[in-house]
Amino acid sequence: MANRRNNITNQIKSYSQILLCVKFLRYFFFFYSFLSFIFWFLNCFEVDWLYLFNWLFIIPYKFVSKFYSPQGVSADFSLAIIGGISLFIGFIVDVTSNNIQQKLYDLEEEEERLIKIRRSKERKNTRMAVPSSVEMNTTEKLENSKLLFLISPHVNKIKRKKEDLELTFQDVEIWKQRVNKKLLENILYSKPMQKGYYRKNLFLIYKEFNYADDFIYYIRPTLDSIVLEFRRYGIAVSFCYVLSALALMQNLEKELDCMDTILSLNFINEIVVTNRFKVTYDNKGIQQYTMTLKGEYNLSKNLSISNKQPLYVLTDKHKRGEEL
Repeated sequence: MANRRNNITNQIKSYSQILLCVKFLRYFFFFYSFLSFIFWFLNCFEVDWLYLFNWLFIIPYKFVSKFYSPQGVSADFSLAIIGGISLFIGFIVDVTSNNIQQKLYDLEEEEERLIKIRRSKERKNTRMAVPSSVEMNTTEKLENSKLLFLISPHVNKIKRKKEDLELTFQDVEIWKQRVNKKLLENILYSKPMQKGYYRKNLFLIYKEFNYADDFIYYIRPTLDSIVLEFRRYGIAVSFCYVLSALALMQNLEKELDCMDTILSLNFINEIVVTNRFKVTYDNKGIQQYTMTLKGEYNLSKNLSISNKQPLYVLTDKHKRGEEL
């Protein structure tokens, strides 16, 4: 399978190079056709300075003159014929380009399929190689995990008149503090074991990960009520928030740092969860919600290091995939 995948990779490189050349030829012939028709049109009006560009058409003109002679004809259609031939060739090259592009898509899909098969086998082999004691330890961590929540409010002024000014940076910070204060007041009923701020974003920790279903059920209407309340003050509020699972408290800062990067992706009003959350949640017996893959994102703050991780959006099973 490795040889097959390498062969496909080489084919993709070859077809990509061919496609690049074919696309260049397509644009060249279409442009040359356009140029020929323009110069033919100008030639009909006997524009004086056209002779300066004769060099552009010397070779095609010699070719056309073999089967077409303008002598005795009121108008010379040589340039029009050159334009027509160039247009025809351009269409043939365009069809060829589309076929090569389709072949390239097929090869890329086949390569992706082979990569998925390889990864699936690697995961399977890894699971088989893990000792039972390690598996028990992992299960223990999953069962003892805590629920971690990080949220960032976004505020904007609702402009009711054209002369209304935008909020200053200082105004934005003040309104964010008010929103966070209101959020804390409305959510203290849930009794988090720890609360605080990480880079000015509010985080909450709950002792039991199993509280996730209840928390998710109540958080959306809580946030909706805050949005309505601040609208009365002329402030539009939206939220970015993310949920994760925390197995060890000493990893809190590292996990919050990762979640803070997720917030910077600005997934407005979507309950985004980490892969750690998904694995822990899937380990539960009864599941009220399901996860839809949002995509894989580089969550490293160092641009020279790639740290791609899958992110998911939480959906309610009873709403047939409708996002919360």
